[in-house]
Amino acid sequence: MKTIKALIVDDEPKLRKVLHIKLEQHCPNLQVIGEAENITTAYPLIQNLHPDLVFLDIAMPGGSGLELLEQFDSFPFEIIFVTGFNDYMLDALRVSAIDYLLKPVSNSELVAAVNRAQERILDREKIKRYENLKHNVQHLGDQQTRISIPGMNAYDFVKIADIIRCEGWQKYTKIHLSNGSCLISSYNIGVFREMLSSYSFFNCHKSHLINTTHISRYLRDGSVIMSDNATVPVSRRKRDEFMQFLVSK
Repeated sequence: MKTIKALIVDDEPKLRKVLHIKLEQHCPNLQVIGEAENITTAYPLIQNLHPDLVFLDIAMPGGSGLELLEQFDSFPFEIIFVTGFNDYMLDALRVSAIDYLLKPVSNSELVAAVNRAQERILDREKIKRYENLKHNVQHLGDQQTRISIPGMNAYDFVKIADIIRCEGWQKYTKIHLSNGSCLISSYNIGVFREMLSSYSFFNCHKSHLINTTHISRYLRDGSVIMSDNATVPVSRRKRDEFMQFLVSK
């Protein structure tokens, strides 16, 4: 089950602490990644931490929670209002908040709200994955397409045009990029052969997959010089196929 990343925005330190404790005790799939005491500190936290869910007080000194939301063109996060006032229900509906909880918050209401938030977050991610898939199908062969590369601890999103070559390394794959960096993926090179087969990549060797748009030279000894000055071998059985591939482009 996905862990929900949550942010608490409330001007009262004691109430932030109580809510934090309740969430730790009753919502094991949720992690509080930050707290803010007003909308001035909350806005950059949301921008930098990218929470899935924001617990938001409404009436706060220096600006209301609703004024914080007005700073966003759209909400890339779900919202649960936690407030001492019951005068803002219509505003909560207007911004499609998950729930509107009155202080002091009961444990059962909190758990129910978090469960609803988790369902909506999963629905949001399904839609995003579908949109990414639809884009990639519509732009098949376009190296401006971005792909996700699963690493050891996270996913990196890179433009295909920025990938110079993939190198098989033990059970992993090194992804060499045009900015000089190298990503280590937990997928073996066979996965990348399938993933990049429609994007001008050529499997020149059992351990090497190259982006042919990054070839600088092809040497008579059967190797290629890439744009990062790396020399990559072309296996003997692949050389004729490689030449035909280049001519057809």
